[in-house]
Amino acid sequence: MPLDAFSLAAAGTELALASLQVVNARTPMIVQAWREPLSGNYAELSRMVSEKPLAFARGAVAGGPGLLAMAAESNRYLTDAWTAPVGAAAGLTAAWGLVQFWGRMATLGLAWQSAALAPVHAVATANARRLAPKR
Repeated sequence: MPLDAFSLAAAGTELALASLQVVNARTPMIVQAWREPLSGNYAELSRMVSEKPLAFARGAVAGGPGLLAMAAESNRYLTDAWTAPVGAAAGLTAAWGLVQFWGRMATLGLAWQSAALAPVHAVATANARRLAPKR
């Protein structure tokens, strides 16, 4: 997935819409299985339960390195700030360092969120395509 804010927002929106389509397609299956247990679509009902934890676990694995990178960047910045010289000239350097830090944190945050979202997005959009009415 691209690492920019617009692409991340678009992927999140696509995930929300795909999720709505999947819920709309699966809800009648749940009702059918509840009313007539012998005619339920248990293959699809099983997918409802098994795919979510797997997709979210894959998202956690994919996003983990990004979270660690953000923690490392925070530690680096705080260590530098703690040991930085004090004075008027140092204040400008510190201010610029803070701007750079937040720029790096924003970039790392987009990377982390994009990585974590990708597996969930892939499953939901694939389900939406698979469950869409045939034309």
